[in-house]
Amino acid sequence: MRKIKQKHSASPSNNHGAALIIVLFVMTVLLGLGNILVMRTINERNITNREREDAKAFYAAHGGTQAGLDELDNLINNFLNDTIASSNPSSVISYTTSRVNSGDGIGWLVYSVRDTGNNPVLTQNGDQAEYTANAAIGDNTYQYRIVMMEKSDPVTVTPDVWDFPYNYRIESTGTDGPAGTNSSKVLLSGDFTVRIQRANFARYSLFTNSQTTQSGTNVWFTDKTRFAGPVHTNARFNFALNPSGTFDDVVTQNDQLTRFYNNGSAVNLDAAFNGTRDVPVFNDTFTRNAGTITLSSSSQQTDMENQAKGGQTFASNGVYVPNSNGNLTGGIYVRGDGTVNMSVDGGNNAVYTVTQGGTTTITVNKTNNTTTVVGSTTNTYNGIPDGIDNVGTLIYATGGITSLAGTVQEDTQITVASAGDMSITNNILYQNYTPGVGTPGTSGYVPPTADGATNLLGLVSWGGNVRISTSAPNNVNVHSTILARQGVFQVDNYSSGSPRGTATLLGGIISDDYGAFGTFNGSTGQQVSGYGRNFVYDTRMDAGNAPPYFPSLNTFIAFTNGITDKIVWQEGGTW
Repeated sequence: MRKIKQKHSASPSNNHGAALIIVLFVMTVLLGLGNILVMRTINERNITNREREDAKAFYAAHGGTQAGLDELDNLINNFLNDTIASSNPSSVISYTTSRVNSGDGIGWLVYSVRDTGNNPVLTQNGDQAEYTANAAIGDNTYQYRIVMMEKSDPVTVTPDVWDFPYNYRIESTGTDGPAGTNSSKVLLSGDFTVRIQRANFARYSLFTNSQTTQSGTNVWFTDKTRFAGPVHTNARFNFALNPSGTFDDVVTQNDQLTRFYNNGSAVNLDAAFNGTRDVPVFNDTFTRNAGTITLSSSSQQTDMENQAKGGQTFASNGVYVPNSNGNLTGGIYVRGDGTVNMSVDGGNNAVYTVTQGGTTTITVNKTNNTTTVVGSTTNTYNGIPDGIDNVGTLIYATGGITSLAGTVQEDTQITVASAGDMSITNNILYQNYTPGVGTPGTSGYVPPTADGATNLLGLVSWGGNVRISTSAPNNVNVHSTILARQGVFQVDNYSSGSPRGTATLLGGIISDDYGAFGTFNGSTGQQVSGYGRNFVYDTRMDAGNAPPYFPSLNTFIAFTNGITDKIVWQEGGTW
């Protein structure tokens, strides 16, 4: 019988087992990889969250330093200045002098920085003055501490002018979210100098004893007038039409009532506007019943003349540059009437061409600290004609200045003064300034500015008027702060002839009465004759600057301009 061979193969159950093992292995691997991916995702999310929270804490800390800078500026230029300005001048002199003499800048600062309730706001901690505050930025918070230390002892600059130098640091800690689990620290440091000095009339964009012409005629603010700085009158203002002038800074008047044109039937109202007829635009405050401010005294005129004379006496008319042993001792002194033309030579030196009888050319080389005088003879002297106290260039005429024009050299601070009238016969320009763009009074107009410039001019008429002559060009430009103690700043023949465009002043006006510049149609507001006013405030005056020897007020001010000049930034640290 034939045997049949059988063929053997693997069992199905064995195959299934192997496959199951493989599947389980793959699943295990995949599960492990999945767990790794999940854990990685979670970790990355946690890292991202931590980075986000850290960033929020950092930006909160950074925000704290910026808030600290703003507050430091507020403490000095507002709180301190308000305290000094509202204090009795003799008390300011006495206390400041005593602290300067004892070298105690921190004690002076802690005592003098006060709030509106006259409470000190700084804390003295040894040789430091400190201020702390905290606030929130969304859900995040910050706390900063301002620490001020003496950089050097305070000094007397000139009589009634003192400097207090300080170093400062702003320590800011920021925290994230309501729980505040993350924190960050930022440190800012720098220095600044507080200057204390008498307030100066140059700070005003406009100051008058009365808002009338010298004959008593009301001078009206219309849409042809705009003021960017402080404005004050010891009487009341006159507003005509809608809009009736635009005012970007504080406006104050002594009287309680304001005068409005009222379609030609003037009314006095205890108000800031007259319905929709006469509506001035106040972009800051308008304060009535603000009190009077006394215009500068005759003693200041004598002081200014003495500064120009340099301690010498001159018996006959002429142009004098006082000197002794080859050194200048005063300013430029004109005995009698004279003309003054300012210019800049090829070596960038200031040149003054002064006539009184003959012509004298005076070239001031500030680099070499020499002055060359060319008249009947030629002489070169050491020094510049900056008065006895060396404050800045000074030209003083005992009569009037019958012609004044020219360019103020870029490094020159100068005051031109006269006992009588002063006549502007052409443009007066700063060598260094930013010209305006466009047409004054139209949309998009950008006014000129001298921000950042060094040159500075003051014009002072002690007993007469400062006038824009009929020979001046249309659309004349005058860069200067002008004071007419017993007169006005006005335009000759303002009510006759054709319109002459716009007179642009880059500076300010301080006068007894308010001079007329032109006439307008009472119905349409259109200019009929003379110039329209484009009075652009020199904002440097609001920061405590003033032309040399410019008349000052009785009160004092305190200010600093250097808080943000040289900042050192640092992240982290301990304190």
